[in-house]
Amino acid sequence: MISAIVLAAGMSSRYGSQNKLLLPFGEGSVVRCTVQAVLQTKVDQVLVITGHDCEKIEAALIDLPVSFVYNPHYREGEMLSSIQTGLRHLMSNPKTEAVSETASVCMIVLGDQPLLQVSLVQRLIRAFDQNCGEIIAPRFQNLRGHPVLMARKWWASALAIPPGHNLRDLLKAHPEAVSFIQVNSDIILRDVDTPEAYAEVCALAGV
Repeated sequence: MISAIVLAAGMSSRYGSQNKLLLPFGEGSVVRCTVQAVLQTKVDQVLVITGHDCEKIEAALIDLPVSFVYNPHYREGEMLSSIQTGLRHLMSNPKTEAVSETASVCMIVLGDQPLLQVSLVQRLIRAFDQNCGEIIAPRFQNLRGHPVLMARKWWASALAIPPGHNLRDLLKAHPEAVSFIQVNSDIILRDVDTPEAYAEVCALAGV
């Protein structure tokens, strides 16, 4: 069981007055392109975690086969609260519970990565299938990027991370569980936090 948690609840505070997820990109929006890339992989379910502008986010994705989960703590909880919202939903889902712990994994995806490559996601999934690690992430040079795959064994630990901390703390505390997939492109580091970053990803995509 491969579940994807797409983080789309943030307030885009670094971007300014616009919601970066709803910016135009290709034939849709930033978040739509990201989700469409995820849907082209062998995931079993996609959860889109909403918060700020939740109705607009849902409208941008309404025709796609995804489920929406609202994070009521999106204002103060930042990325961690959305990850934890998604994990709680997965752990309460009978479909997930019916799968053995060793065969269940979630993929944490930033909603503002419209350059996300299907081939990269498939590499991460293949690495998990081949027992390369319990937490798997792509790395460009010495920098870790997204998405991150996490075996169900670690979901409870992620849920126990206190406010003010983040998933990075869990990875640092348990390096023995983390494996990296080396990539030759910085696309794994490119999101749309600022207008400058948006302009750069548009230029790379030729849109």
